[in-house]
Formats: sequence, structure tokens, C-alpha cells
Amino acid sequence: MRFAVLRLRHRGRPLPRREWQARAPAVGDLRVEQLYDEDLLRHLRLARLVDLARSAGPDALPALFEPVLIAMSPQAFTLAGYERIEGADYAQSWLVGPA
Repeated sequence: MRFAVLRLRHRGRPLPRREWQARAPAVGDLRVEQLYDEDLLRHLRLARLVDLARSAGPDALPALFEPVLIAMSPQAFTLAGYERIEGADYAQSWLVGPA
């Protein structure tokens, strides 16, 4: 199912509301799956936003590791977890709504 996702943090720090509201959302197929992580040597839950326009290549956004549902309404929901960028883990939240 296609969703529009706004990232609410940058490198772990919360973005001001006016900044993330002004950004264009990433749109794609939201998938949540459990995979084995070689770095942590355990299974992790992973949320991905797959860009349907690309048949191969990177996802529309960095993956959200260990996503947790924080809030939900008829218009949108928020997932929180962490993302890996250049080998470092950063807190991240996604505001997810219909595309």
C-alpha cells in the first residue's frame, strides 16, 4: 500500500515543525519485516519505504529499525525507531499518511 512519509528528525535531533511540514514527503510502499542483523547478531524488525518507480536500487528512505507505533488517528500514524547512516545509529520518527 502506498504511503507518504515525513522524517521528523535529522541525525537524531527533532526538526522544528515548520521545517518537516515544508518538506515534500517520500512516497512508496511501506513494508515491515523481521530480518537477521549481522552487526547485532540478532533478529530486528525493520520498516522500509520502497520506491515503486525503481525496480532496483536503494529504498526511498533509510530503513527504520525496531519501529514502534507511537500514535494513530484516521489521518496518519507515527512510527519511532532508529536509522543507520554511515555506520552510526540515530533516533528517527516517521509521520505516515496516505499517498
